[in-house]
Amino acid sequence: MEKAGTSASSSCTAGDGPWLVVTGGEGPRTRPPFRYSRIVACDSGYDTACSLGIDVDDVVGDLDSSSLRERLIARGVVPCPHDKDETDTELGLMRIPAGCAYDLAGGGGGRVDHLVSILQLFRRYGMPRFWFTGSDVLVSIDGMRRFHLPLDTSISFFALDREAVVECPDMVWPLDRFVLDDEHISLSNRNTREDFVVRTSARVFARIDAGCFENGPTDIII
Repeated sequence: MEKAGTSASSSCTAGDGPWLVVTGGEGPRTRPPFRYSRIVACDSGYDTACSLGIDVDDVVGDLDSSSLRERLIARGVVPCPHDKDETDTELGLMRIPAGCAYDLAGGGGGRVDHLVSILQLFRRYGMPRFWFTGSDVLVSIDGMRRFHLPLDTSISFFALDREAVVECPDMVWPLDRFVLDDEHISLSNRNTREDFVVRTSARVFARIDAGCFENGPTDIII
């Protein structure tokens, strides 16, 4: 394991796969169903990773909320100062080389300001492919994504940093060039077909219940 730092390398190389950042807060009940080239835990995200059987490569943060702080220090992890400009989650995102895709696990529940802080980080460091929490999975869609989900699955769509036009006719409330922006989201929509396609003019999030991912690998086409 390495101590807290700013970046693992300057940019992705051709063979680099996606990274996983595991942070504190409410995390998934099962490990994400994908393979990662590198895994970073942020503070008590290390506890979450251990509970899910995830081997991490790096640990960052001040370790003030990890129940395994002494174990980590004994293994050579050097906590960063408690009074710092960056959150522990941001320290994890700063490790990801520029241009590399990543997923985020944890960060659910808890304080609203922490949730808002994570959303703000996505504006600076880019949106994850998937964000796994205890109750939700957020799936990023940039242009087009195919889904295979049980009929009548609750799905919400929202934009993060700019207006996006969404098309998906296979919904209870069909999305026909529906505009997502700071004032409009598609809340608690439901799919009318198991296999469907969502098309967007810009990157958006689709929120799906975490239970859809807990019975085996997802059928969402990446």
